Amino acid sequence: MNQTCMDKLIYVLNQMKYDSIPLEIVLKTKECLADFIGIFINGTRKEDAIKLHGAVANKISNDAESIALWMGSTARMLDIDDGHRFAMAHPGVVVNSAAIAMAMTLPTVSGEKIIEALVKGYEVYCYQGRVINPSAYLKRGIDATCVCGAGAAATVAGTMMGLSDKQIADAISLAASVAGGLNQSAIDGSAQKYLVAGFGAKIGIAAANLAKHGMGGPSRVFEGKLGFCNAFSPEPDTELLNNPKLMWDVKYAYIKMYSCVRRIHATLDAVNLIIQKENLSADQIKNVNVYGSQFLYDAGGYNPKDMAQAQTSVPYAVALLLKYKQVSDDLVHENINNQEIARLSQKITVFKDDEIIALAEKDKSLWGAARVEIITNDGKNFTKTKITPDGDPETPLPANAVHNKFVELVKDVTGMEKAEELWQQIESIDRENNTKIIFNRIMASL
Repeated sequence: MNQTCMDKLIYVLNQMKYDSIPLEIVLKTKECLADFIGIFINGTRKEDAIKLHGAVANKISNDAESIALWMGSTARMLDIDDGHRFAMAHPGVVVNSAAIAMAMTLPTVSGEKIIEALVKGYEVYCYQGRVINPSAYLKRGIDATCVCGAGAAATVAGTMMGLSDKQIADAISLAASVAGGLNQSAIDGSAQKYLVAGFGAKIGIAAANLAKHGMGGPSRVFEGKLGFCNAFSPEPDTELLNNPKLMWDVKYAYIKMYSCVRRIHATLDAVNLIIQKENLSADQIKNVNVYGSQFLYDAGGYNPKDMAQAQTSVPYAVALLLKYKQVSDDLVHENINNQEIARLSQKITVFKDDEIIALAEKDKSLWGAARVEIITNDGKNFTKTKITPDGDPETPLPANAVHNKFVELVKDVTGMEKAEELWQQIESIDRENNTKIIFNRIMASL
């Protein structure tokens, strides 16, 4: 019998036992876990997070699905969680929330097992995302955070539960069969943008539990005529679909420093480089012209009405950067109805650019590339092109950037000393035999 794509994917996962994971992958996985936890802790202050907590409060003491729904969605609200340029969307909020939820509800889970589960979760997410994107996102309106995240969370949960290869395959197949997630919130706004992350984790955990008891999905869930790939992607990568291979894909996860959609980040980096080099202030600037692909052009709207729209507006995000020299979650939220920011936004215009369109067509992962032109009131003109934003593998962040980001996010909730203590605990998690202790301390700090 011919091997299915799932058979081949399980073979890949079996090469990823903790003892065979390269040190650089272990370190990057802990960095992504810490980044997630910092964002989640800060996110618990948000109005929507408080509402969500109220909806699940009676279950989060012992129900893994509810914990994952709460944590994954809350961490997604700040739009500063990790992502993956080649797979698109946000694996970290799904796989990390699933891992923590399982660690808090299983009797004992070691740090080594969590690292192994997370590495496998990122791999499964990115296998699916690389196959269906960017066309699933750009042409079908699919948010891969849940569509790909459910199978990834099933992998995490199944690994931590000690399921057999067949049971993990059943869990992934079942999760991939029932997961969904639209991206209309990028246009209309709404909490749907955040909830797909939590639901992806919730579905994955449920699927793993069902697989443990003998239930599963179709054997050819990915490649079948009526399966995952055909449903979600008009232009899939059929070579990778039929030949999953070991990528260690967590190493390509990017870390975000601006609280907005990733497609805007190269633009913000370019603007920041110009204003820092030329020492420009907002009142010296006459116009900012941004040139990019259709995907960037589609984010050129003005006057956002809620957080989801604000996080997807190039003019709004650039205006915040010009005014405040940063784009943080608090600034995005506080300035939605700020008339000064609205006026400043009118200086910023997004254009489609044939050269960048051709670049993105040649390499489909370069959907956020941008050329920025700043024209000053005295007629000076400054231009900067940024192909990949800071935080991607080609343009890594400084060594202490993730630590500093974590402390800045956490100290507002716990204080500086506790923030540093939590960072150290996460950094040494692979030496912990019972990780529930660490996660209980984190919850107690909220």
